[in-house]
Amino acid sequence: MKHLLSTRTLPVALLFSALALYAQPAATQQKARGAQPTVAAPKTDGFVLLKGTILEAASRKPLAGASVRYKNISAAITDASGNFSIKVPDYKVSVEVEAPGFQLKEIALQGASSVQASLMEDAFSSVYDAANTPAGTLLQSQSPFSQRSLNLSGAWERPFETADTYLQGKVAGLNVIRRSGTPGSGASLFLRGLSSLNATNQPLLVIDGILYDNTEYGTSMMGGSFNNPLSMIDIKDIDNITVIKDATSLYGTKGANGVIQITTARARELATRIDFAAYTGINFAPKALPLMGAADYRTLVSGMLQTAGMSAAQLAAQPWMNDNTASADYYRYHNNTDWQNQVLKNAAAQNYYLKITGGDNIARYALSMGYLANEGTLRNSGVKRYNTRFNGDFNLSRRLTASTNLSFTFNEQNLRDQGQNTNVNLLLSSLLKSPLLRVNEVSASGAESPDLAGLDIFNRSNPVALSRLAIGQNNSYRFMGVIGFNYQINPAFSLQTNLGVTLDKVRETMFLPSKGVLADSLATAVAKNRSGSAVKRLFQLLSDTRLQYQKTFGNIHDLSAAIGFRYQTSQIEEDFGKGFNSATDELRSVSFGLNTLRQIGGNLGLWRWTNQYSSIDYRLRNRYLLSLQAAFDGSSRFGKLASGSARRRDGINLAFMPSLSAGWVVSSESFMKDLPFVDHLKLRATYGLTGNDDIGNYTTRNYYVSQNLLGLQGLVRGNIGNDKLQWEEATKFNGGIDLALFKERVSLSVDAYKQRTRHMLLFEPAPAASGLTTMATSNAGMSVNGWEAALNLRLVNQPKLKWDIGGTVGNYRMRITEMPGGAKQTAMGDATYMSAVGGQPNAFWGQQATWVYATDADAAAEGLSIRTANGQLVPFKGGDMRFADLNGDKVIDDADRTNMGNPNPQFFGGFQTGLTYKRFNLQALATYSYGNEVYNSVRRQLESASGYANQLASVIERWTKNGDMNAMPRATWGDPMGNGRFSSRWIEDGSYLRLRTVSLSYNLPVKAGLVKYAVVYANGNNLVTLTRYKGYDPEFSAGNSLYAQGVDAGMEPQVRSVQAGVRIGL
Repeated sequence: MKHLLSTRTLPVALLFSALALYAQPAATQQKARGAQPTVAAPKTDGFVLLKGTILEAASRKPLAGASVRYKNISAAITDASGNFSIKVPDYKVSVEVEAPGFQLKEIALQGASSVQASLMEDAFSSVYDAANTPAGTLLQSQSPFSQRSLNLSGAWERPFETADTYLQGKVAGLNVIRRSGTPGSGASLFLRGLSSLNATNQPLLVIDGILYDNTEYGTSMMGGSFNNPLSMIDIKDIDNITVIKDATSLYGTKGANGVIQITTARARELATRIDFAAYTGINFAPKALPLMGAADYRTLVSGMLQTAGMSAAQLAAQPWMNDNTASADYYRYHNNTDWQNQVLKNAAAQNYYLKITGGDNIARYALSMGYLANEGTLRNSGVKRYNTRFNGDFNLSRRLTASTNLSFTFNEQNLRDQGQNTNVNLLLSSLLKSPLLRVNEVSASGAESPDLAGLDIFNRSNPVALSRLAIGQNNSYRFMGVIGFNYQINPAFSLQTNLGVTLDKVRETMFLPSKGVLADSLATAVAKNRSGSAVKRLFQLLSDTRLQYQKTFGNIHDLSAAIGFRYQTSQIEEDFGKGFNSATDELRSVSFGLNTLRQIGGNLGLWRWTNQYSSIDYRLRNRYLLSLQAAFDGSSRFGKLASGSARRRDGINLAFMPSLSAGWVVSSESFMKDLPFVDHLKLRATYGLTGNDDIGNYTTRNYYVSQNLLGLQGLVRGNIGNDKLQWEEATKFNGGIDLALFKERVSLSVDAYKQRTRHMLLFEPAPAASGLTTMATSNAGMSVNGWEAALNLRLVNQPKLKWDIGGTVGNYRMRITEMPGGAKQTAMGDATYMSAVGGQPNAFWGQQATWVYATDADAAAEGLSIRTANGQLVPFKGGDMRFADLNGDKVIDDADRTNMGNPNPQFFGGFQTGLTYKRFNLQALATYSYGNEVYNSVRRQLESASGYANQLASVIERWTKNGDMNAMPRATWGDPMGNGRFSSRWIEDGSYLRLRTVSLSYNLPVKAGLVKYAVVYANGNNLVTLTRYKGYDPEFSAGNSLYAQGVDAGMEPQVRSVQAGVRIGL
């Protein structure tokens, strides 16, 4: 332990040695930022007098009424000429200046007795913004951590659905990947890459000081459906989001993926204020994929059936080939239906929000209510949200204060299946369904019935039946309550405690009819219609109590220390039932299904977590910054024999997580006087340990689960316990620089980081005698290296015209460092990934497709074959896809698989601009991802040309005869040569540049009185996307798992939308 601590304090010793060398004053006369050289001023009671002038940055006019203060020791107000005088300990400290409507600013005196400074308007993003850090609320200029703080006051005019999508492109190093276009689905958040193969890679969410559960618990009955608790929060309820990127040891084994702290809005004034906002808009249906029409489809399928041996007479007897109008099935099979048009539509969206704030000297309150209705572009899908929140602050006595945060949200979703089962996935069914068929039943004379068409000879589900007759209802409720107390023991010590409770309930109901929907196979029967019901509950209780110490010594030393204890208990319960083959489609309850086929089950989980933490934060003249943190974590998830960093006397393992952060505000040094254009320059470094406890509640234990067989319940082994299983341990190093120039008109932040994860959760093959396929171990490791940068420019800064531009860029590279056997293959859906030592953890793994053989002679000359199940070698022919024979044995098989691509981007980020002219404001945001490969599973199904499924129009240009020079292989029934296998043929460049949002607002002129402000605005989202991707949309995430990235599984794509709205303040 002593050795551990000594190695972690080494960077600090080096830093302060450097301080001693570089802090020597320059021998020459220096001048800074309109400051005057130090004049020998007599000290009064240990203080000297500082004079100065404060100006408005845009107009350069004096700013009257600005507050200038030095800590809580002295303060002054500027006069009509913007002048002030204030006592300070010496001319090496910093003072803070703020004024209503303007940004707070910190001024380093640098040895000067007189200073001049200018303040930017309140909406300006400054290096002096307040940020919620592990050490408490600090100015970003005084924080040694790598972080980004966002003020969401401007989000009212930008109707994003959830907080996670709002962050996209705004935080360097945070890769935000929207999951799909389904309303409320949210996004996957990956902060500085992915650090785990099987545990969560999502950042920890902390809302108003309490951990916010954002995990997916239980399984949805609707394929492709995601649980997104962030959709329960109206973004207009949020005041600030701070993203903490480097080692967050205070949160122990929950901080490996970084921390996102969300602070909800509270009353800032005692006067009663009413804010109202409303918008309405349209979500436009995505552009249809170019599919084959009826004529091309008939030609394709008839040709394939001939390759399967069907004679001309047999082919002519097919009802869809019979062109005799008098035939019974002519009107059923002689159509040209656009199935995409049948399931996709333009959709409406609307939102209303009301917030009331106010109070008095005893109590302040903020009450809000909201309603959202957002229809999906898939017919009969969408979400409705009803939310309310109450935040209160109370002065109970001179020393005791209290606060409350209460919220309740009800979400009502209509879902359509978007899983990988093409029989029930609505969007995939519309792509694969034959265009020859009609939506409704039709008589022999051509009269159309109102009844939907049933199954047909092509054996594909009717997409309209899936849209109209299927049920996918998800109702979710979440209550979150936090009550906190703060007791000021004396000026230095305070005792704080917070108690939070989360109650979450999700009720799902689903039904798939037999009418028009292809049956599924069960173990002992065929499922015609299917019904299901599930209830999931989460109860979570968390307490956080800390003793805080804060004091300033000698007027220049700021010391704060805290010691605290967190306790969290969580319980989940899931109950579900599935019914099959009720008598009719009108009987949709689980109870109406056959008793022998009914499935009933559930899941119960209980886990506890303790976190004993301490921190020491020190600042000298706000110039030298030091933060030391440590936490001891205990969890019911840890194995009894885990090799923990510490062990209690009772034998329970504790994870020890220390970290050390240091910063040097170089711009505050006196030797920086010769660089007056440098407003702020800070060097930062952090080294520490964090962890990830998402290893499963009972993976360390042996247990059994119930199983139904022919109506009889029995017990089977559910898990092989591993007493040595422990948390994943992440060692992190971060070095960064923050820079502001030319009165903050240029600001730059650059970070480089390295992380190594040890004891990573891995599922290895289980002994065959156990009856299980895998068991959990802690035997893998991975590293992540990367860098990131954010640049912001104020190009024009005039009283009536302001123009800002900015951008972020991030880059990371992941490598497997430890893996039993050196490599591990993982199958996800119809894709295969490889995780091998020295390579990235989720490489697409398959054969390399090179070209299409033009002739039989070309194929014979190369002599490549495939081996059938009975061992027979079958040679490739003209029109077949040519695959690389990597091992040289002339047989194309699994031994020829290789790395086909990396779903992780080389670069990602965003660009944004803001232009304000008088009362007009224009904001735009573009996001991008470059260098990431994606697997187009949808195109694989639409270009394999091996069955009755409709195909893309590109298949028209397929190989048909010797000598054809085509990139599209021949169409053969059943694809006996595997031309459509998982290969590089389906791996595409997923790079894109997207105009994410454009917003134009106008601040209406109002007379002083009841109405304080009125703003009207219009927005456009996803208006332009530049990409070479061949699918609907290049941005998607099939889940939060590392193995779900870069796979287009046929979910609802993101859509273009426009909104118009109003915001009024009273």
